[in-house]
Amino acid sequence: MNLKSRKFIKYVFFFALTIVLVVLYNFYKINENDILRSNIKQEVQRNEYVKLSEIVDGDWDNIIIVNPYTDKAEINNKYGIAVNRISDFSVAHRDDSVLIIFCKGKGIRNYIYWPGSIFSSEDEKIYNSIKIKKEDTRFKADKTSDNNTPLNLIHIKK
Repeated sequence: MNLKSRKFIKYVFFFALTIVLVVLYNFYKINENDILRSNIKQEVQRNEYVKLSEIVDGDWDNIIIVNPYTDKAEINNKYGIAVNRISDFSVAHRDDSVLIIFCKGKGIRNYIYWPGSIFSSEDEKIYNSIKIKKEDTRFKADKTSDNNTPLNLIHIKK
């Protein structure tokens, strides 16, 4: 085999390797589930109380609520989950929504950005990220007075 053939084979190999890595990277990342957010929002608009375990299908056992300005390292250190799989981790620098991650053990199944805040009681906003078991994911919709659009959720503790 001459030098030109070897060079050509190297280029083809690295090009193929690059394509494989790009494809694998896209499978590794998880995108926000817009349908899931829409389904939850519809239920919240229809009902005063919602239980995410009854709305969200799939294999998950807890949620992690991540508040604005929380970085990836904090979530990874606190819960041991690889938030690098989340394709849009913009919660670290935005304050208009909270990130709700649906997990199975330490694996991420789904996530949504909820347009509002989540409170632990009628007057106590959640400022740090929290983990809630699937069976405890009951929330009350806090409908705003101007257009009756629910944005904030209040976690109902047993």
